[in-house]
Amino acid sequence: PFNFPKPEISIEPDFMEENETFNAEHPDLPTYVELYDLTFELAAKFGAPYFDNQIPAYRGAGEGISCYQCCAYNFSSNADTDSDFDDKVIFADGKHFSMGAWQVISVNCPRAAYRADHDDETLFGELKHLMDIAVQLFKIKREWMKQIAERGRMPFATQRPIDPITRKHDAQAVDLGGLVYEIGVVGINEMVQHHTGQQMHESKDAWKLAIRAMTEMEFYSKQLSEEHGMTIALARTPAETTAGRFAVADILHHKYAECAKAVVKGDLRGALARIHKTRDLPIYYTNGTHVPPGAGISLAERIKLEHVFFPIVDGGNIMHIFLGESMPDPGGLRDFAMRIAKNTQTGYFAFTRDMTICVDCNHITAGLKDECPNCGSTDVEQISRVTGYLQAVSGWNAAKKQELEDRKRYGEADMM
Repeated sequence: PFNFPKPEISIEPDFMEENETFNAEHPDLPTYVELYDLTFELAAKFGAPYFDNQIPAYRGAGEGISCYQCCAYNFSSNADTDSDFDDKVIFADGKHFSMGAWQVISVNCPRAAYRADHDDETLFGELKHLMDIAVQLFKIKREWMKQIAERGRMPFATQRPIDPITRKHDAQAVDLGGLVYEIGVVGINEMVQHHTGQQMHESKDAWKLAIRAMTEMEFYSKQLSEEHGMTIALARTPAETTAGRFAVADILHHKYAECAKAVVKGDLRGALARIHKTRDLPIYYTNGTHVPPGAGISLAERIKLEHVFFPIVDGGNIMHIFLGESMPDPGGLRDFAMRIAKNTQTGYFAFTRDMTICVDCNHITAGLKDECPNCGSTDVEQISRVTGYLQAVSGWNAAKKQELEDRKRYGEADMM
């Protein structure tokens, strides 16, 4: 399987209808449908592609540029937000887009709920307080990096290449002023579970509270951006270690331990048995605004609950659809994906297939196996999507390995 760089597939309004005249004049070129068919063959076989859905109105297709990168961070720009946008599009005087972030800080949302003691306004206040702390760290980072750049300690990023024709220095290689700051959320599900007594998929009130909390944070991020002169985006951070670390930290905290024990996901009994020996424990908070990976709900219900957060989380989000061992029909997978793209607010999604690769004979088999079915070797490497990338499971921490075990997987029948 091809895991890096990520194969990003853009689903755009302009690609939904064929230009039959162009197709007739260029029979040697593949059509949009044929190109998409190839991507879904790859998705059905290995789960490698990521689908960037530009169809929802909030994505602003045709009004600017946007991309999902890293695990699922979203960066965008348009003429309203960037005075140099038109010049960058045509690389005038070497101007270009530098889409990325200076810093990402994740906040422990369940702990905010523990501190709020079931009061809505106190909960929102606690979340905003965490955002205030994040901004103070952003300001320190901004000043630190400013000094580094001014003292010439970032020579590659601050270089100004010479135009081969005019022999003049072009724009700086990295537009440092265009980099953003990201505040990421972890454990929104456990936050509302403690606050209301039910998880997002168990109660509409809990789900609505999650939406309101995220909306409050999104509005506040805009306010902080204006107050401090920096672009602050709200995101679902990958939290590949943080989701577990936050859970362990709260279990160890004398004040929050009992609250955390009631909502953490994973193997709590196993974690408590080992807690004085290691901090690498099989417990975790749910990633971002997701429904818990092991929630026993239909795929349609999972999509219904998760898609509404995409317009709110402007800094990036992803929807994971974990598939079973059976390889789905590529055409059926394409039709299902297009229904997601056209009928929901989901901006970014991926189909994940677990695989096992034999180190001895290189045979690839579906599912997580301890032995190669081709040669019988036990020297195998299990592969799955940790959060944003396909990776070897052997390198994951205990929390992510437990999440992998907990994941509910879906088949073709669930996509009807």
